[in-house]
Amino acid sequence: MKNLFIIGCLFQLINCVSIGVEGGSVKCFFLDGYDGQIVKVPYVVTGINEENVFVELFETITENDIQYNKTLESQEGKREGQLKHLVKGNKEIYLCFQSNDSYYKIFSFDIDISGVDKNFADKNQMDETEGSLKQVLSKMHKVYRNQHFQIDRENYHEKLMESTENQVKWCALCKIVVLMSVCLIQIYMLTNFFKDKSFGPSV
Repeated sequence: MKNLFIIGCLFQLINCVSIGVEGGSVKCFFLDGYDGQIVKVPYVVTGINEENVFVELFETITENDIQYNKTLESQEGKREGQLKHLVKGNKEIYLCFQSNDSYYKIFSFDIDISGVDKNFADKNQMDETEGSLKQVLSKMHKVYRNQHFQIDRENYHEKLMESTENQVKWCALCKIVVLMSVCLIQIYMLTNFFKDKSFGPSV
């Protein structure tokens, strides 16, 4: 049985999507189909060996406690194409994309369902979008403030380091001057001391 990676999507809000499929694997979506609707799925494949693909619309049927997949529409060996199906009854319909070889492929597709206007968002969707944008804006302001705080703190530490470094330099210079002065004074005093002394025999 196919290893299905099933994602529940609200296709009414989707205009066009792209998914990547690893070589030899399948990715599937499902959508709610209602009686009398026409589902159209135009698609285009990009990648190596673009024609080596399989695209399928199917439904799951259970009979005598046995579950199996019934293919509604399918295409194989086409780089681009379209699946079209008239829904009979209310049911979940699965859309699957498969790479038949070992190469990664990208499927770009659209879901067109008759009777569903997916090009316009309603008020609730706009309100949700507005709320999300406000949250994002608030987080961006927070990040901006944190960045400025970090920059100010780094500048303060840099100035503090420069000031400390200058103080250490001047302190070391003063110590060197003092030590040299002490050495010179000692040499001068010792020289005068030995000049005043006579170490020869007294007459």
